[in-house]
Amino acid sequence: MKFHSTLTRRSRLPLIFWGVLVLAVFLFFKIVLGGGEKILLSKTKLLTVDWPTDLEFCGEPVPLDDFYVREAWEKEFLVLLASDYQNVLYLKRAPKYFPTIESELEKRGLPDDLKYIAVAESALREDVLSSAGAVGLWQFIASTARDYGLRVDDLIDERNNFERSTPAALNYLEFLHAKFNSWTLAAAAYNSGENGLARRIDDQLVDGYYDLYLNNETSRYLFRILAIKEIMSDPEKYGYELDSEDYFAWPDYELKTVIGPLDLAEFALNNGTTLRAIKELNPWIVGDTLPGGSFIVKLTR
Repeated sequence: MKFHSTLTRRSRLPLIFWGVLVLAVFLFFKIVLGGGEKILLSKTKLLTVDWPTDLEFCGEPVPLDDFYVREAWEKEFLVLLASDYQNVLYLKRAPKYFPTIESELEKRGLPDDLKYIAVAESALREDVLSSAGAVGLWQFIASTARDYGLRVDDLIDERNNFERSTPAALNYLEFLHAKFNSWTLAAAAYNSGENGLARRIDDQLVDGYYDLYLNNETSRYLFRILAIKEIMSDPEKYGYELDSEDYFAWPDYELKTVIGPLDLAEFALNNGTTLRAIKELNPWIVGDTLPGGSFIVKLTR
């Protein structure tokens, strides 16, 4: 009888182990993703949904009948689908930035797909600094930012000013489109640099993105954008179901014209806010002071 009882206790150990593991996974998603009862990830839908068979970027078709193109697309699509946390963050951040970008695109008569370049560049974060020194939502390097009218110095960096950097980025993309006569090539040039892409086109005697042999980052770039577009355009199809209260939003703020120089901590105290709140809403202010001049600053109400 003792021998039988010992076997029974041992046989329960695997069941206990798996039970604890399942509970740990559940708690991880609930804590890390926040409000697990509101954000539903149902990846089993991937077993039944139809994958896209026709893709286009800014109205330009993707040649999925090309073996290498199809493989590159599916790789980026599957890699992104595996990044649940990243896709949820893309979706949660989009309402903060997409309405402004979409409005500017519509005003200029430009393709709506260009908004996904900002996602691919910065994951819709204004505080990103790349290893190459690119900054902000649109990842401008300093020289290009200055060429397109942005102030970049030790006191002010308008690459981090979303309202200023968005028109500048679209101006640059319009220039690249005029140069290469293709939105696909314009996006590739935005990533790799216009001169380098032009040299590759001349050297390889082809004029289409999907025919070019490019460095690893640029060869993946358009496929990443296409994967981002596919998931963000129809998130429920791929198992991402968010309620309206799940999305990130700006705090209630007002615009105030401020004359510098001034100390931001003292200014915050006198205006019923904090230095942190000012810096979060105005990441283009490099330090803790405003230099001389007139500036429009966001202040929480």
